[in-house]
Amino acid sequence: MYRCTECNKKFDVCPSFCDCGNDTFEEIYEDTSEYYEPEAPKPVKQRKLSPEELEEYLKEKQDKKKALIAISVCVLLAIIVLFLPPYREKKMEKVKHKAQIANVKLPQIDTYWDNSLPSAFRKVEGSVLPVLNERFGSISPQLREYLVNVGSEFNRKWNSALVKGAGECKVEFTINKEGGLDTKHIVTSTKNESLDDSVLLALSNVNSFDIPPADYKGERIFLSFKVTEDQGSKVYFPNK
Repeated sequence: MYRCTECNKKFDVCPSFCDCGNDTFEEIYEDTSEYYEPEAPKPVKQRKLSPEELEEYLKEKQDKKKALIAISVCVLLAIIVLFLPPYREKKMEKVKHKAQIANVKLPQIDTYWDNSLPSAFRKVEGSVLPVLNERFGSISPQLREYLVNVGSEFNRKWNSALVKGAGECKVEFTINKEGGLDTKHIVTSTKNESLDDSVLLALSNVNSFDIPPADYKGERIFLSFKVTEDQGSKVYFPNK
């Protein structure tokens, strides 16, 4: 459309002259766009939770929080383990050694502990058995060598590495004609549990020896298992 600049009369087609005699027109454009005012959102009426529903909602929220914390801790531990340096060989050997000790089955101490009368009052076949340790100076070379082998066998079977601390444990035993170990007892202990356990293992692992010499008459034999901090461990025949 066109509009006269003098009288503002509108024309669909631009004329040469307006009725007022003006020949100047301006083109005008009709605004065909429509303005739609958006509808205001309808208010939503919220339902108030009951006390039971509120408690359940809070519990569910707390459970989710705990689960998230647990997952975070697990991930953190996995990262720590993943990036920790590996154990050294010595530490691995120590762990394996402890595991091996833990799996050792110890015999029942009641079967080895001497709860009877003192050894000097025990009688076999109506007579008191003498103690062989008391007459080392008068025994034959064959019997002496035999006792040395007996002590060596116990020393070989005794694992002193199991002992923690120091102490001394004395055992008493006899050897039958076939070389079997008889009447074995723990007679003296310093209340070191690890020492007693190690001696029990040695007694259970040694069952027999060679046939004893003819001059061995079934005398009682004392053997001592000793551990000291400065001298280490040793097995020896104590003098009564």
